[in-house]
Amino acid sequence: MFDGGRVAARPRMGVAYLLRVARTEWLLVAALALATLYAAAGWTPSNYGSATQALAVPRAGPVAGKARNVRSDDWAVATPYFQIAVANDLGPRDEISPYREPLKAVFALPSRDWSMAFKPDLWAFLVVDPAHAFSIHFATLSLAFVAGFALLFRRLGCSRGYAFAVASILFFSQFVQVWWSSNAPVLAWAPWPVLAYLWRGPWWARLPAIAYATAVWLIGQLYPPFILAAGLAFAVLFAAFRPEVLPPARLAPGLAAAALGAAVAWLHYRDLIPLMAQTAYPGQRLSDGGGFPPAWLAAHVLPYVATQGFQPLKLWNTNACEVGVVGSLLPLAVLVFCDHRALAAWARARPVAIGAWLAGLLLVLAWMLAPIPAEAAPLLNRVPPYRLAWGSGLLILGGFAVAGAAAPWRDTPLRRSVFLGLLVLAWAASKLVLADQPLELDGFDLAAPLIVLVALFARRFAPRALPPRRAVLIAVAACAYLTFGQFNPVQPASRIFADRPGVVLEVMRRYAETNPHGWAVAPIHYGAAVNGRGVPAINHVLLQPQLAFFRRAYPDMPQAAFDHTFNRYAHILPKPRWAPFVVQEDLVEVPADPFATPLRVEIGAPAALSRLGEVDRFEAVALGPSRWGVVLGGWADWLGVAEGQALRLQIDPGVGRIVEARGYRLARPDVAAARRDARLFANGFGARLVVETHTPAAPGVEAFQLQSSDPAAGVHRLIVALKTP
Repeated sequence: MFDGGRVAARPRMGVAYLLRVARTEWLLVAALALATLYAAAGWTPSNYGSATQALAVPRAGPVAGKARNVRSDDWAVATPYFQIAVANDLGPRDEISPYREPLKAVFALPSRDWSMAFKPDLWAFLVVDPAHAFSIHFATLSLAFVAGFALLFRRLGCSRGYAFAVASILFFSQFVQVWWSSNAPVLAWAPWPVLAYLWRGPWWARLPAIAYATAVWLIGQLYPPFILAAGLAFAVLFAAFRPEVLPPARLAPGLAAAALGAAVAWLHYRDLIPLMAQTAYPGQRLSDGGGFPPAWLAAHVLPYVATQGFQPLKLWNTNACEVGVVGSLLPLAVLVFCDHRALAAWARARPVAIGAWLAGLLLVLAWMLAPIPAEAAPLLNRVPPYRLAWGSGLLILGGFAVAGAAAPWRDTPLRRSVFLGLLVLAWAASKLVLADQPLELDGFDLAAPLIVLVALFARRFAPRALPPRRAVLIAVAACAYLTFGQFNPVQPASRIFADRPGVVLEVMRRYAETNPHGWAVAPIHYGAAVNGRGVPAINHVLLQPQLAFFRRAYPDMPQAAFDHTFNRYAHILPKPRWAPFVVQEDLVEVPADPFATPLRVEIGAPAALSRLGEVDRFEAVALGPSRWGVVLGGWADWLGVAEGQALRLQIDPGVGRIVEARGYRLARPDVAAARRDARLFANGFGARLVVETHTPAAPGVEAFQLQSSDPAAGVHRLIVALKTP
C-alpha cells in the first residue's frame, strides 16, 4: 500500500544471486575491497600528527601526506576523545580528567550502552584493538559515503558507473575533504534515510529501515547545519527530478518513520540537547543570512578559482576549511561535452523540474548572499551561510549530474579547446586579476588541464573502452582525487593509540604528580590531546559546560559574566590572567592559580648578577582609583619542586607599593624541551599582585624586578621578554 500499488519481488538469495550482484555491482565491490585493505593496514585520515608535533612525540605522524594544524576539530578534539573513550573502557564518564566530564558528545563515541546499536561504524571497538577499530570507523564511513551517494544518484536516473563516478567526485571534493576527519558521520550517513525511503521492499521492513537510518545519521553526529543543508538539498532534488516517489500515501508514513528515528536520537541525547540549547555557544547561536563571498560561488564550477593549492587567496582572511565548497569540474564538463541539442530538449520537456531545482537553488543562494535577518528565516538561521555551502554544492552537483545523465556526450576538438581554454582563463582570472599576484603556476590549476588532456588523448588508443563521457568522468574524478583529495594524510592509527614517550607528556605527567590537585597545568594550547594521552590536565576541550567545576574555582565571579564565559563548548587554556576571558567563541583563557602548584612569593629582590628566565606575560587591571590587579607570568630555573624555591619581586618605590602577592607554578614543556631537561617540569610561574600606585596611571612591566630563588640552582634575575597578553 505504501508503494503506490507497486509490489516488489523478493530476490532469491544464494551463491548465484550473490555472484550476479558482484558482477553488476563490481564498482561497489571494488570500493568495499579498498575499504577493507585500508582498515587492515590500520590507516586513518586523522590529522593527529599535529597533536604529536605539539606534544613532541617523535616519529608518530603520518606515513603519507601532511597533518594540517587547521584541522583542530580533528587533532585537538575528536581524535583525543576517542583515546579518552578507550582509556575509560568505553564508559559513560572520563574518570581521568580533572573535570570528570560525561563522554557524550554531538559526535558518536564508542560506548557500552544501548546507543551502540546505532553506531555501526564503531562496532569494531567492541571486538578488536582500538587502532584497527579506529581505522575501521573511517573505512566504514568512507564506504558508506561513496556507496550511499552512488545509490542515491542512481535513484535520480544515473547509470551505475556514472553514479559511482559522481559519488567519487563528491567524496574528493574540497568541502568534503576539508571537513571529513571530524565530520565524517554526518556527511557519510546523510543519503541512507533517503535510500531507505526509496527502497522497494515491503512496508514492514522499509519503515523500520527509515527509522534506523535516521537514528544512525543523527546519533552519528548531531550537527544541525550539515543535517539541515543536506535535508533541504535532497528534498529539492527529488521534488524536482523524481516527484513520482513522493506521493502522500508513501511520504506520510516515511516521514513518520523518520520522526521515530529522530525520537530514538532524542532519547540518546535527551540530557545533552536541553543542556546545549541553553549554552552561549553553540546553543544560542543564530545566524543572519549573507556574507558568503560571491566569487566563491564560481568554485562550484571552477573549483580552483578561490584557492592557491589548499589555501584561500589572500583576498579573504580565512583558512583552508572555511573556503571550502563542493566544487568539481563536473558541471563545466556537462556544459561543454554534453550534446547541447539533446540537453536543451531534455530541459524543455521538464520545465517544472528545472523550475523547482532553480527555485530551491535560489532559496539557498539567497540565504548565503543576501542580508536576511535571522528572525525572518526559522531553521535556516541555524545554518551559517558558510555551512550552507554543503547544501548548495549538493544541489549544483546533483542537478548537473542528472542533466549529464540525460544526454549523450561529444568529444570534438572544439569542445576540448573550449574546456581547456576555460580552465586556463579561470586560472588567469583568479590568480592574475582577482588576486593580483605575479605570474605563478599553481599546481592545482596546472594539474587539471593536463589530466583532462591525458584522458582525452587516451581515447585515440581505446575509443570503445573510453567513450566520451567515461573518459571525461575519469579525468574529472582524477582531478578531484589528485588535488583536494590529497588534503588529509595517511595516519597510522597504531601511532594514535600507542603509548609513545615525549618530553611534553613527561613534563605534564611529572607536574601532575607533584601538584596537590594531581593535575597538569600549562599555558600552552594542546586541545584535549594531553588528556587523550592519559594525563589529567586543565588544558582540555569541554564538549559540555562544567559549571560546578568552574564555580568552585571562581566563586566571586558575577553570575552573568560567569554564564557567558563558561556556559559553552570550549577549549580551556589556563594562563596567568586576572580574570577568565573568552578569546573566541570556542576558546576560553582561565586564570591558572586555582588549579596550579603554589609558589612562595617574597617581596623585595636583592641584586642578582646572573640572568636566567623570562617574564613573558604582563597584565594590569583597574580595581579602583590608583589600585591595580597585576599579573606577571614567565619561566625560571627551578629544578623540580622543592622547599626553598621562591619568586622574589619588587616594584619601583617611585611607582607604588605591592599590597598583596600570590604565586603559583606552571608546567612549561616548551622550555623543558628547548633546554632538553625534564627536571624543569614546573619552571613556569604566574604571580597575582594587588598594587597601589602614586598616580592614576597603570604600572608598566618595567616598574617590576623579578628573581627566581632555588637552593639547587641559585638566584637569577628574570629578563623581560614581553608577549602580548
